[in-house]
Amino acid sequence: MKALVTGGTGFIGAAIVRALLANGEQVKVFRREGSPLTNLQGLDVEYAIGDLLDRDSLLRALEGCDRMYHCAALYALSGGYEKYLQANVVGTRNALGAAYEKRLERVVYTSTNATIGGPRDPAALVTEDQVWNFGPLNNPYITSKFVAEHEALKWGARGLPVVIVNPGAPIGPGDVRPTPTGAMVLNLLKGLYPMWVPVEIGCVDVDDCGLQHRLAMEKGKPGERYLSIGETLSVKQMGQLLRETVGAPWRPTVPGPLLKLTIYSTYLLPQWMNFMAAVARYPLHSFRYDTKKTQEELGMQFRPLKQSLESAARWYAENGRCKLRKGTTDGHG
Repeated sequence: MKALVTGGTGFIGAAIVRALLANGEQVKVFRREGSPLTNLQGLDVEYAIGDLLDRDSLLRALEGCDRMYHCAALYALSGGYEKYLQANVVGTRNALGAAYEKRLERVVYTSTNATIGGPRDPAALVTEDQVWNFGPLNNPYITSKFVAEHEALKWGARGLPVVIVNPGAPIGPGDVRPTPTGAMVLNLLKGLYPMWVPVEIGCVDVDDCGLQHRLAMEKGKPGERYLSIGETLSVKQMGQLLRETVGAPWRPTVPGPLLKLTIYSTYLLPQWMNFMAAVARYPLHSFRYDTKKTQEELGMQFRPLKQSLESAARWYAENGRCKLRKGTTDGHG
């Protein structure tokens, strides 16, 4: 049995590859010419060169494969709609269309928790049944992933067995680029933020996320989606945990009223700054998640994110991206 992993050179994609290899499975990685192979060094994988916008290259890559993990996506915090729609929507349509043509036995599609949205009742927990309400954010990445998820469901309606995983912000070692989440962790380690922000983010250990994809392939129900969230942490809490484990710099916390004032002031920004405004308005929603479905149906358990943050910090330090302090005794917490 062999699986094709699109985006296998990326942060989550490489974690999926490692999880499959640890389970004794054969893996073929679909990648572009020139993609960095840092996270796959020393791993026994086969490569297929191509592009998500070239359906023929996908068909060639799927030769000899029984399954596919479609993880490849454009994940960033800048840029206009067109490049996100091409990479995330058209790319998903091509990948799953090729899987349908090749009659694969099953596909796992990597979505995002942002396609689920947040509850209108702040006291409620977010579940996979939440009706999406992030359209007003007008964020190209989030919107493109929402549309791409429905492309996956459309192929499922045609008979392709598709299971969806909805990861939160991934954290751990090996975030080479880094992703926006990794950049945030790195900035906290360097003390580049003047203040800690009490903004909540649903997060997951990257290796837990990789394992969940394998479990979704084995146990997930086609047409269903499964949250991949270990914990919800605020940026302030991340800073505190990094300070406890590796001595990241202390920073004061942004007062709640100032944070709200800043968020609501984004409604005065011009249209061309919508991308920045969308990110700033994210904290207007609640991000407490209920992962009971993932735990009960897939048998998934998540590790404490304190471990994930420490592992990420030490990886950055070992790779010359930052310096870690031994510890602090100044009394700030």
